[in-house]
Amino acid sequence: MIALLYAVAAGLVVATASVVEKVGLTTAQPYAGLFIRTGAIATVLGVSLVPLNKYVDWHGLDGRTMFFLGLGGVLAGLVAHFLYWQSLKVTSPDYAVPIMVGTSQAAVVVLSLVLLRARVSVGQVLGVGMVIAGIALIQLLKPR
Repeated sequence: MIALLYAVAAGLVVATASVVEKVGLTTAQPYAGLFIRTGAIATVLGVSLVPLNKYVDWHGLDGRTMFFLGLGGVLAGLVAHFLYWQSLKVTSPDYAVPIMVGTSQAAVVVLSLVLLRARVSVGQVLGVGMVIAGIALIQLLKPR
């Protein structure tokens, strides 16, 4: 139940951020916006380190762990966000976000199967099919 609440909360935060970012992108270019976004994140992380230090456990951070966490940050926080903002620049969040989220959900199942050798259930395979069908419907029924 706790995992569900965290996931729902994250979804609500991402939805709010998407609308706020669309407003910010009315005058900014996506790549320039990433510098502002990254600076804001670094500032908030730096300031929050003191009061939230009890949540930081630096043990277990070996080179491999730092590499994969850093790579994930570059992929999700830079590359994916740049591509998402390029989309958001020319369309609305109600179009871009469902396609981005649906694509990522389908890709997570496939990549987990291939790279992590995860077990994939029939329900997950059907879910991926439904996500792909949903993306196709969103594209086909997009207001012109």
